[in-house]
Amino acid sequence: MDGQASNSYDMPMGLSFQLGANPKAMDAYAKLNDEEKRQVVEAARNVTTKSEMHQIVRGLEQNFC
Repeated sequence: MDGQASNSYDMPMGLSFQLGANPKAMDAYAKLNDEEKRQVVEAARNVTTKSEMHQIVRGLEQNFC
């Protein structure tokens, strides 16, 4: 497996933790297509605070559930 391809789908630890704590958001994330998941992961890579990560996860819950 190419390390670069794998890296593009590596979920940031903060996102993984926040999704694990929010079952509705986890379900919403699971239902996203690959491009939508990539966008969420990229957004999560650019956060600098726990609050920003929480906003991403809350957005999943509110917009996709």
